[in-house]
Amino acid sequence: MYKGKSFDAWYIEKGSDVYIQIALHHNKAIVSLKTEDFLKFKEDLKGKSNKIISLRPTAKLTEIIFRKNNMSIKLPFKKFKTFKREILELEPNNIRQFISFEDDIQEEGPDFFRVINPKKTFKDLVLTEKNLEEIQSALSQIKNHDLIFNKWGLNKKHNIGKAVSLNFIGQPGLGKTLAAEVIAKELNKKLYIVDYSSLVDSYIGETGKNIRYVFFKAAKDNAVLFFDEADSIISSRTFVMDSTDSLINMDKNILLKELEFFEGVVIFSTNLSQNLDKAFERRISAHVLFEHPTPEQRERIYQLLLDKKTPLAQDVNFKELSERFDFTGGDIKKVVLNAARIAASSNKKNISINDFIKAAELIKKGKETLWSMEDSKANRKSINYIG
Repeated sequence: MYKGKSFDAWYIEKGSDVYIQIALHHNKAIVSLKTEDFLKFKEDLKGKSNKIISLRPTAKLTEIIFRKNNMSIKLPFKKFKTFKREILELEPNNIRQFISFEDDIQEEGPDFFRVINPKKTFKDLVLTEKNLEEIQSALSQIKNHDLIFNKWGLNKKHNIGKAVSLNFIGQPGLGKTLAAEVIAKELNKKLYIVDYSSLVDSYIGETGKNIRYVFFKAAKDNAVLFFDEADSIISSRTFVMDSTDSLINMDKNILLKELEFFEGVVIFSTNLSQNLDKAFERRISAHVLFEHPTPEQRERIYQLLLDKKTPLAQDVNFKELSERFDFTGGDIKKVVLNAARIAASSNKKNISINDFIKAAELIKKGKETLWSMEDSKANRKSINYIG
C-alpha cells in the first residue's frame, strides 16, 4: 500500500484485471481505476488529454469529473495542487513496492527460494557462440536499462512491462542455471533460485500470494529471479473444467501481472518447447535455446570441473571420453564426482581412465533406466526435448 500526503493507493485484483484504488484524505472518496486507465488519468491531469476525466477549476475549488461513472470529486485549490503533484510523481510499480506482506507473511518469509552469491563467470560457461552472443545481448539490455528508460525518456511512454525477462530453453544439464548465475555475477546481484513446485499450495489463494512474495523479495533485495523448471506455470492456460483448472489459471494470471510491474531481471528455465502460453511469450524479452554440447565442448567441461590438485593418471584422455559418451554438462559433473569416489574407495592415489569409464557407464545406465521407467516407447516419441 502506498501512503501519500493527499491520498493512499493500493492494488486489488478482479479476475485477470488489476485495479489501483485511490482513497483521498480530504473527503474519504475512493476512486478505482484499471492500471491502464490510471496512466491515462495522469495524462489527463497534465492537460494532454481528456480520456478519463474532465476538470472544472474555479477560484477556490477544482472539480474532477470521471467520465465512465459521472463521479465527481471537489478539492480545494491547494489540496488539488498537492494531489496532482503526487499523482504525477507516482508510478504504478511504486505502489507495488509499498505492498505490505506483514498481515499475511512474516518479513523473513518462507523458504521459497535458494539464495546464491554468484561466483561463476563467463570463463566457467561452456556454450555455443550463438548462445553466448544471446546471453551477452540480454546483459546489454539489462545494463542499459537506465539509459533507455531514463536518459532516453522511454519511461514516460512505457510505465509497465520494463522487466528484462528471459526464457532459457533446453533439457536438464545444459547450463541454464549456471548461465543465470553468470548473469547475476556480471550484474553484481544475488541470484534467487525458485522451484515453482515449492510455491504451490493446496489452500485457495496461497499459491498466488507466494508468487507475489518472491517477486516482492526480489524487487526489494534487487536480486535476479530465476524460476527453475517453470514449464507448468508458463504453459498455456487450460480450458476450465473444474475449480482446480480455474485456480491454476488464476495463479498464471497473477504471475503475468507480477511480470508486468517487475522492473528487475527474471529468468525462466524450461525443458519443453511446446505449449508456451502466448501471453507469457509476449512478455519474454528473449528466448535462448541451449544446444547440446559438441565433443570439443564436452572435453572443455571435463577440464573445467577438475581442480589443479585433482590427481589424474597419465592414461586419462578427455577427448576419448567426450567422443564416447554424449553427455550434457550436468552428466559430466556426475561422472567427475563418481570417478573420484570410485578411485578413493579403492585407495588409489589418482583417478584413472577406467574410473572415468566406470562412472560414465553408471550414469549412462541410470539415464536409460529412468527413461524406460518414465514412459513407454510409444509415449517417448511424443516428447520433444530441445537441445
